[in-house]
Amino acid sequence: MTNYELRTERTKTTQVDFDGNMFERIDSKDTTSQTLRLLQDGKLSTVSSSKPDCFDEMMTQAKEMVPYGAPYEETFAEKTDIVPLNLYDNATMSAKEMIEKTGALVADLQTIDSRIIVSAGMRHTVSETSLKTSQGFDHGYKKSMWSCGAGVNLVQGDDKLQVWKSLNFLRPDFDFKGIKNELAQKVEYAKTIVPFEAGSYPVIFTPDEMGFILNPIAASLNGMAIYRKISPWHDKLGQELLDPRFTLYDDGSLDNEHTSKPFDLEGTPTRRNTLVQSGRIQDILLNRKVAAQLGKVSSGNAGPAGPMPNHLIMEAGTKSLAEMIKSIDYGMLIDGSMGAWSGNPFAGIVTGTISMGLKIEKGKIVGRVKDCMFTVNTFQHLAKHLVDASVEREATSLFMVGATAQLPYVMLDEVVISTN
Repeated sequence: MTNYELRTERTKTTQVDFDGNMFERIDSKDTTSQTLRLLQDGKLSTVSSSKPDCFDEMMTQAKEMVPYGAPYEETFAEKTDIVPLNLYDNATMSAKEMIEKTGALVADLQTIDSRIIVSAGMRHTVSETSLKTSQGFDHGYKKSMWSCGAGVNLVQGDDKLQVWKSLNFLRPDFDFKGIKNELAQKVEYAKTIVPFEAGSYPVIFTPDEMGFILNPIAASLNGMAIYRKISPWHDKLGQELLDPRFTLYDDGSLDNEHTSKPFDLEGTPTRRNTLVQSGRIQDILLNRKVAAQLGKVSSGNAGPAGPMPNHLIMEAGTKSLAEMIKSIDYGMLIDGSMGAWSGNPFAGIVTGTISMGLKIEKGKIVGRVKDCMFTVNTFQHLAKHLVDASVEREATSLFMVGATAQLPYVMLDEVVISTN
């Protein structure tokens, strides 16, 4: 028996970019991609094409390749009901309006400091995704996403400061004044370079930086790593391994979230998965293949290279960011780093060169540090050294392709800071 799965994605994107305070370009493009997976005699072949409406041609190629395909024991998605999500808004903006709004943001950011060089961009993407299988699954969804990002560069002698802010929404609900105010505050803090002594200190990690700190958690709860027993938690499900105040969800089924989707890459409906509940390891990320290997069902987290998060959500804490800063006698707020995504996540070690570190002294930010690195053991620090998390949470992108998160500012103690 021949079974197939056809996934079609059509995307229309308009993008405006400014660089060096000047308009650089506007791009508009329409793309179509189709992926056909064919299962025949227990073997799987995959064919992709950028041509629209070429099913017959792809099927011919897939049949020719299937004798050389890898063994595949799972089935494709069957006919099922899918709960629709609100992922599309019909708001539009002409290319001229996009240029004018982005240009106005660039001009406004230049008023922060006459020496500032600004880069900025705006992008509007509309995508339509459909999945059809020979087993009767036939569903699709439409999404819109508006993105706006701005970065400022300030050179002071041999010091080069770079600060960036980006936002993603279903609608063009950009708070341009808020973007300016946030970047202006960071520039004001960072203009003053201050020394920092090597040692172990309390450190506040911004939501963007917490994405790196949580990488070992996400990797260790990947069903593929559990099945292969390379995860340090492969035999620890149900155990309390982290601070009881730490709770982490993954949810790809949220309305109005630009990375949500009604079903994953394989047609499994997305849902909220409680990965860690009050410090206890509760659930793992699964696609169909790994779920079958573990005797479970898919969690709706199928990605191009195996299970992956859709949208991580860490529960908020009890203090405001301002209160956490005020509580530190000597420490740091880390808002940017380089290299923290690399390394072996299963060891739990996260280390990076600090590109934007603000020194905190006697409860106040006093300036920016340079030539420093941080080292955290995620497993140990989230078990024994979690001081608090902020009541504020912010959307951020993770280094994992397509994954996003809603994370608080997190304060850890005994973070190792080394200096050059």
